[in-house]
Amino acid sequence: MRQPAGRAERRGGGSRKPREERWAELFAVATEVFYEKGYEGASLQHIADRLGLLKGSLYYYIHSKEDLLFEVMSEVHRQGLANIVELASRPGDPLQRLRNVVIGHVDHMCSNLTGTTVFLHEMAALPEERQAEILGGEHAYRSVFLDLVQKGKAEGLVRADIDPKLASLSILGSVNWVYRWFRPGGEFTPKQIGEHFADLIVHSLAADGVLPAAKPAKPKRGKKTTAPES
Repeated sequence: MRQPAGRAERRGGGSRKPREERWAELFAVATEVFYEKGYEGASLQHIADRLGLLKGSLYYYIHSKEDLLFEVMSEVHRQGLANIVELASRPGDPLQRLRNVVIGHVDHMCSNLTGTTVFLHEMAALPEERQAEILGGEHAYRSVFLDLVQKGKAEGLVRADIDPKLASLSILGSVNWVYRWFRPGGEFTPKQIGEHFADLIVHSLAADGVLPAAKPAKPKRGKKTTAPES
């Protein structure tokens, strides 16, 4: 985890927990509180109470609630981006790599549901300049999907009528929505969801003759039959 810009220098020592250990604990609790109460409903007092600290003690680590949200969002984005960049760099043609990225992205979101929800729900709570700082330039996250679609089109693997920018927005928008209805132990596993979404996306983009004629396989249902929440 990077050194947060909004954190104050820790004074003193004694028998207190090491600063980085306490920061990691603060980070985890803040993420949970933002998830449970939303940014507007959460307060530094809520976070301090759950940590068993006085509210004033938080200022050893953070300057404001906004700074704390910024650090949570930045770390969620950093981890997610690192995940898809690594997946996109693996061997294979652009469509194969796009499939891997979609599957891995869904799995990462579902495995980090609390942080994902905070990130996708609370981005608008930050000023635009801080949002841009997190997302990076032309949205580094979306650029991974855009690059793969563009390369696939250049190689003749993606249909000529596909607009890469619109396609990347559509892919990321539909895949990101999974967090709204996925529940651990529900009807489908993250892998099943990721594979099904990936097959649908790749088949919708692929040029004629690039892929086998078979339609995307229907995922097998698990034992539980809980319907997705709307």
